[in-house]
Amino acid sequence: MQYNIYFDICALFILITIAVTSMSRRAVPSYRQRAYSALYFAIFMATLCERIETYLQMHPLTFSEYGILEKIAGSAFFFFHLGSAVFYLLYIMSVLDIYVPITTWKGFWYLWFGYIICIALLVVNWFVPIMFSYSVDGIYHRGKYLFLFYIIATYYLVVSLVLLLRYNNLMRRRTKVVVASYVLFVLAGILIQYFYPTLLIENFCNTISVTFIYITLQNPSEMVDEVLDILNKKAFLEGHDLKTKRKGEHFTIFLTIKNIRTLSDEIGYGNGQDALKTIAKYLKSVGRKELHLITYAYRYSEYVFALTVHTDDADKAKALMYKISYRMREPWSFGNMKLKVDGQLFLFHYPVHYKTTVDLINKIEMMVEHANDDHNLIIDVDKVDFETIRRESDYDNLARVNLDSKLATIKFQPFLSKIYKINYSADVLCFLHDAAGNEIDMRGKIPDIKITQALMDADEFVFRRACRALSFWNAGDKNGKYRAVVAMSQGEISKNDFIKRIKKILREENAVASWISIKLTETTISTMNSIAERNIKMLGDLKSSIIVDKFGSGYGDLNRVLSLPVSQINLDSSILHSAMESEKMMLVVQGIVNLFHDISIFVCATDIENETDKKMAEELGCDYLIGDYMGAPMKDSSYVKFIDAYFEEN
Repeated sequence: MQYNIYFDICALFILITIAVTSMSRRAVPSYRQRAYSALYFAIFMATLCERIETYLQMHPLTFSEYGILEKIAGSAFFFFHLGSAVFYLLYIMSVLDIYVPITTWKGFWYLWFGYIICIALLVVNWFVPIMFSYSVDGIYHRGKYLFLFYIIATYYLVVSLVLLLRYNNLMRRRTKVVVASYVLFVLAGILIQYFYPTLLIENFCNTISVTFIYITLQNPSEMVDEVLDILNKKAFLEGHDLKTKRKGEHFTIFLTIKNIRTLSDEIGYGNGQDALKTIAKYLKSVGRKELHLITYAYRYSEYVFALTVHTDDADKAKALMYKISYRMREPWSFGNMKLKVDGQLFLFHYPVHYKTTVDLINKIEMMVEHANDDHNLIIDVDKVDFETIRRESDYDNLARVNLDSKLATIKFQPFLSKIYKINYSADVLCFLHDAAGNEIDMRGKIPDIKITQALMDADEFVFRRACRALSFWNAGDKNGKYRAVVAMSQGEISKNDFIKRIKKILREENAVASWISIKLTETTISTMNSIAERNIKMLGDLKSSIIVDKFGSGYGDLNRVLSLPVSQINLDSSILHSAMESEKMMLVVQGIVNLFHDISIFVCATDIENETDKKMAEELGCDYLIGDYMGAPMKDSSYVKFIDAYFEEN
């Protein structure tokens, strides 16, 4: 019998071209990529097996194993040909981000039961030719039960179409056209080859379909972070949006890397990215061997990873999170270095913790901000008050309402001196009020480098109120017994007329610049522009000193710090906690304190919360201590009475 093998040969060359082209394209480490790879492999093997079978039929051989080879090739063709239908269903599920574990009964009946029946029929066919057979001259003959194969294949195609129709609104038009056209091509190939058996076009139609998918839908460049070779935020949001719209229960673990910027400053940006790449590689495979969980890792942002967990078992998802937490306690090795990476983990459960993708995005941002104030490795999302964080994080609107309605309260928090125990200096803090009149503590909630009009107006409001209080307390004494520290934002100190405005406030409130120290975060100082740097130096000419706040937590630039009229360094609380946990860090922090003492700069330990923090700060040799444990913020009249009462008693 003579077959038209032209289409099979074309199909093989097209498939080989796709394989070669794929070598130059970055693979997508995702469910969709794995499903497409399986679909491609099944079609390639079906085409290759049919080509071998056809060759054997067209060139009969005389040796005894000829019939066995022909039957092997024919059986393999049916095996892989039906496999392409199974993997097409899997691909449709991957496009919709539907995952059915193959180890469950649902996965078995839904995906593999029909395929197993086909395999059983092929095994029986070796002994009783119920599906197909070959005559002595090698000619192929259809069996009376071959229709069972087509019924099973039809099942997979029908289920695929049902999914397409059911979730029609979840797919873009291009996606719907491509995945639906696959079925049309396949059906066209089956019908043509069924009625014209010598025209081998079925595999060619499959190949055209899989090529169409490759060209239009398999575009890795849009979904992969090229640096870490991990799926990016776009891929995460696309898959997550599909899950949410389907109302499918799912879990996502988030890992924030808190000290990545500090690491990059210490070991270089390239080495910092290598450290992230090592973590990303770990996350891509975690949970597969020990917990038998399928997960996919994403780089959600510069220092936040997301890990989707394909399970509806909350205990398994939590077990995976704890497994990652144990690994995060250990150092990470890359190159010739070992580094301790500080991270925090939290688990979101849909629909328990959020209802929409937008809601999730907002809560992730709030969790990342909340993590800065939480020293636990694992944060329990159930215990986080998102409404309170939302009110506090919306600083601009809150500040504008308070300034316009004059609701903001100014409070003073006393410093504790190592020698004199209490001195006459205070940190000036602004407490805002919400719509219900509740007082909101904004410490740690004001952004470092954000530039908005509300933020700058709040800075001037606090500065003016501090000048007014000092003028009253010092009662015309230019030397000024009482002193204050006022925080400033980058936007405020970057104004061209900043010094002019400061002088105006000092003049109107009858205050002296030397009474007030300006507090700037380490990040603000390291990232400020030339105008801000000029203004800071001009403040020094006015005898107003600079205090560097949150030292050790942001972008560090020691040369810039030392070039400014800095009188005091405020160590970030994370430095204090690191010193408690490690003897090496203890020595490092003591070295930092001694370094600043050697150049006549005072050192202050901030956020003292308990006696342990206090003793550690004193052991390190800090000159000043500040925190609610030393003295809570209080209104101006209460502050003066507190100071006077202390010195009267001592």
